[in-house]
Amino acid sequence: MLPKRTLAASGALVALCVAVYLPEGLDWPARAALLAFGGAAILWVLTGLSAAYVAVAAAVFLVTVRAVEQRALIEGLGSKVVWLVIGTFVLGAAVERSGLAGRLTALIAGRGTTVGGLMWRLTLGIVPLAFLIPSTSGRATVLLPLHRSLTEADDDPRLAKAIGLLIPALIVISTICSLTGAGSHLVTVDLLERLSDHSIGFGQWILWGLPFGLVACLITTFLIGRLFLNDETRSRRVAEVEAPSGPLSAEEWRTGAVVLAMLGLWLTEGYHPFGIATVAVVGAVVLTMPVVGVLDWDEGVEAVNWSLVLFIAASLVLGRALISTGAAKWLIGSALSASGLHGDSPTLLILLGLSALGMTAHLYMVSHTARVVALLPPLLLLADRLGLNPVAVAFLANVGMDYCLTLPVSSKALLIFQGAERPAWTSTDLLRLGALLAPAYAALMLAAYYLFWSHVGLAL
Repeated sequence: MLPKRTLAASGALVALCVAVYLPEGLDWPARAALLAFGGAAILWVLTGLSAAYVAVAAAVFLVTVRAVEQRALIEGLGSKVVWLVIGTFVLGAAVERSGLAGRLTALIAGRGTTVGGLMWRLTLGIVPLAFLIPSTSGRATVLLPLHRSLTEADDDPRLAKAIGLLIPALIVISTICSLTGAGSHLVTVDLLERLSDHSIGFGQWILWGLPFGLVACLITTFLIGRLFLNDETRSRRVAEVEAPSGPLSAEEWRTGAVVLAMLGLWLTEGYHPFGIATVAVVGAVVLTMPVVGVLDWDEGVEAVNWSLVLFIAASLVLGRALISTGAAKWLIGSALSASGLHGDSPTLLILLGLSALGMTAHLYMVSHTARVVALLPPLLLLADRLGLNPVAVAFLANVGMDYCLTLPVSSKALLIFQGAERPAWTSTDLLRLGALLAPAYAALMLAAYYLFWSHVGLAL
């Protein structure tokens, strides 16, 4: 007799095929893209198949049925996101090898800190990184050694799961705090300037985003602590972390200098010709350079999770297929039509529509930037038609689109932590968190709008 999860997955796949067949006005490539992504999502959640295998198989399916060109597979592997992940994996290994990761872990864990206290200390330590590293995958890879150090010092599987979920969740939720928290924010400002002659400055974004992001992170920490830790575990003291003592070693100085240089180049991306991915790869080359580096080349290559690299490349193929075939446009158009918004719609209804559209976009577009590029232009046109404030529409849409904690594929930070050597959590754990966090996040958006945003320049 087949296991229940297999039966559930089979039933869901059959239902997906029926749902994709029924709508009119969709050509075959769009239907194939919906089948590939929907089927992959079902298999990720309901089966124990490797996430990378499912993603690659879905991408190969699209090529086989001619929904996308064969070069899509090569372009996925050649994406700057893939090179960014490769570079930052080497960076994370160097930070760990040099001893800097141990020092950072000991600093955050402190002495005599309880598990509950550690969760809050991590929260306050991770949020500022949204201002320093303009990439969720970059922040995740830098913090992955921290998770390893904490879980190696304390082998409680409940702590490993809670911390393993907390770090990437905070990376994702804190993105809204800063204009440089994600490249998609910069794309938003560019589109806003092009389509409406308005803009959002760095200081304005902080004013609107930092209070919301900080409260959202605190809620996230609270929920993870209550969902995955009991009272006894939260009050237990964390095992003391072994870390280098005394002055920094030569390796730590060299690694720290490279990390600071990379951070500086990431922060000033618009003022030099080097992109975020290029900086990451150059940093990886320096850190594996003879004499100067702290790893040899073979160690750097071994530090990269190549299964995750293939997962991301294949996921990019799926995400691009949704856009290039028109499937994403059809989904967005259907959502906007179903919303029933018009010029006389109450503000609450408009706000709910923006929240729902933004917060569900990650289910069918796995790239932050792709979500902005696909969603924002029609939303700004809708804002013009309804006489809405385009700046408010753009920012509030980004608040919704920055939420992506339903499936691991929805965020590279989640992928990096799930793709670790010993993943501490599963897709089911993420769904448990999302079932509570998503409505809390939406409620916080409503409260923030009426109590704060509408009074400081973001009234619709």
